Amino acid sequence: MNTKSMALRWVAVATLSALALSACSSTRDTPATSSAAAGTDTGTSAAAGTDTGTSAAAGTDTGTSAAAGTDNGSGTAPSSEAGSSAAGSETGAAIGGDVGYSESFLTDPFQVQLVKQLGDQATAQGVTLLPAVNANADAAKQSTDVQTLIGRGVKGLIIVPVDSKAIAPAIKQANAKNIPVVTVDLGADSGKIAMIVRADNVYMGKAACEYMGKALSGKGQVLNLQGDQATQNGQDRSKGFTDCMTAEFPGITVVSKPMNWKPEECATQTQTVVSTSQIDSIFEGSESVCLTSVQKVLTNQKKDAKVGEAGHVVTVGIDGSPAGLDAIRAGTMDAIISQPLDLYAKYGIQYIKEAMAGKTFTAGPTDHNSNIVKNGDSLEDQLPSPTITKANVDDKSLWGNGS
Repeated sequence: MNTKSMALRWVAVATLSALALSACSSTRDTPATSSAAAGTDTGTSAAAGTDTGTSAAAGTDTGTSAAAGTDNGSGTAPSSEAGSSAAGSETGAAIGGDVGYSESFLTDPFQVQLVKQLGDQATAQGVTLLPAVNANADAAKQSTDVQTLIGRGVKGLIIVPVDSKAIAPAIKQANAKNIPVVTVDLGADSGKIAMIVRADNVYMGKAACEYMGKALSGKGQVLNLQGDQATQNGQDRSKGFTDCMTAEFPGITVVSKPMNWKPEECATQTQTVVSTSQIDSIFEGSESVCLTSVQKVLTNQKKDAKVGEAGHVVTVGIDGSPAGLDAIRAGTMDAIISQPLDLYAKYGIQYIKEAMAGKTFTAGPTDHNSNIVKNGDSLEDQLPSPTITKANVDDKSLWGNGS
C-alpha cells in the first residue's frame, strides 16, 4: 500500500471513531427529565422549539416582566423585576420544583410592585418562581396560561386572578394533578386553593366609609368608584363601603359607578358625575388605578382644593402606592386603606413552599397578626390593612414607603 493510500485509511478510521464517541456521549448526556414526546423540550419549555426555558407560556407571554415586559429567552429570569428567582436553582429543586406564576395585569403600580416583591421573596425563601405570565386583564388568556404552566410540569402555582369565576376551571385542572395553588389578592368561586392571601376587602371598604362619614359629618353625596364587579375584590370593597354608609351614615347619598380597574374609566365616570352633580367626596376602589386620572378631572373642574381648604372634595382610596402616599403628603388625598402588599408577597411564597412540601392549614389566628377563615372550599389568610393619614404617612412599615 503506498503512502497516500495509508493516509486515506487512517483518516477514515479516525472519522468513524469520532462518530462513535459522539453517539455514546449523546446517549449518556440525555437528561432523565426529558419529555417522552418526540421533538418536545427537555422538561423546561411549555412549547417545544419556541422557548429556551424561561417563559411560562412559550410564544404567548407578552408581558412577563414589569420592567422588561417580555421573556428574554435567556434560560433565567431577566431580572428580579420579572418576579422570579433563577429557574432551576438547587434551593428551588430541594423544595419540589418550579412554581408557575400567572399575573392578572401589569397596568398599575400595585401589580407591578407585587411582581417585584414576589420575585424578591422567592429568592429569599429559596423558591424557584418562574417569570410572571401577564394575562393582560384577559380571563380567557389567563386560563390558557395556567393550563400551559400545568402542561409544563410545574409543581406549584401562584395566581393573581383576573376573574374569580373564570379562573375556577383552571384551578380544578391543577387540583386534578395534585398541583398546589396559592392565589394572591383575590380568591376564586370554586376549586381547591391551598391558601388565598389577601386582606379583608369588606373591612377595607368599611374603613374607608367610616373615615369619610366622619369627615363629612354624616351629610353629603359621595361617588363610589367601584372595582370590577366580576371580581371578589370589586364586590367586597363596594359592599363594605355601601353597607356601612347605609347603616352608619344614612344622611349620605352614595352614587356608585364601575371603573373596572381602568384609569380611563375612573376619569370618565368622575367627569360625568362631578360635572352634573354636587359631589362632596370620592371613594376610589383602587387609588393606584384612579389617583392620577381623578385628580386631573377635579383640577379641570376647578374642584381641586386641598385638605382643609374651602370646597375640598374628601378623597379616600384603597391600596397605598408611593404616589398615593405622596398625595396624602401634598393634601390632595385624605386617607388610604393600605393593602399589605409586602405581606402578600412574603406569605404568598411561604404558603406555596409549605403546600408543595405537603403541609396543610387550618382556620384560626396566625402568628403574624392575621386570621385564617374559610372561603368556599378553600382557606383565606386575611392580612391586616391599616388606615393611612397625614399622621402616619411616613411610617416605614408601609409598603408604599419601601419600594
